[in-house]
Amino acid sequence: MFTSAVFRSLTLSCHRILPPCRKVEVLKSLWSPNFSFVRTYASAGPARRTGDDKIPFRVVRLVHPETGKLEPPTRLSDVLESVDLKAFRVELVTEDPEPIVKIVDRRDSYQKWKEQKKAFRKGVKAGEQKEIQITWGVDDGDLKHKITKARAELEKGYRVDIVIAPRKGQKLPKPDEMAARASEIASMLLDIAKEWKTRDVQKTITVMSFQKTPS
Repeated sequence: MFTSAVFRSLTLSCHRILPPCRKVEVLKSLWSPNFSFVRTYASAGPARRTGDDKIPFRVVRLVHPETGKLEPPTRLSDVLESVDLKAFRVELVTEDPEPIVKIVDRRDSYQKWKEQKKAFRKGVKAGEQKEIQITWGVDDGDLKHKITKARAELEKGYRVDIVIAPRKGQKLPKPDEMAARASEIASMLLDIAKEWKTRDVQKTITVMSFQKTPS
């Protein structure tokens, strides 16, 4: 009753009495957080990633399905045309620093999203922190192991800090080599996570902070 009366009053005021500037003031006050009938609702859970033709970029970079490496920039329309969209889905992984997409199994993607929503409803704690340390001279085998561990923690809902630091006796890379190495390591997680804050780059150490992106 109260809500209907307010809207009737607003309609009559806008059409008959109030000048344009006053109409705007009434509309702003109507949707103010302090207005009595405006309700807030708890989040229904993690949103599904933007996919296919809903991706708002014309040019993207694709994560290669086999190597996990980034392909050169290409038109989104070309990526969509190359995929069987009945069986697979093109998902937007991140927008920053550039739009990156990946191709996923449509059923698997939906199932993972359902599982995340189920975990959310059960009250799984999010935002807890884990740290994984990697040296600048890490070999491929150890790096793969560390990335697998990071992915496992991200899947559980933890935030993960990747700390890249020198090992005693190892030659320290040049600053540009450090930046390239850090970006290479970050790209190995871009299909499931994003950096949620600015990298902490110091003279010999780089810290990258990741959190899982909704599937």
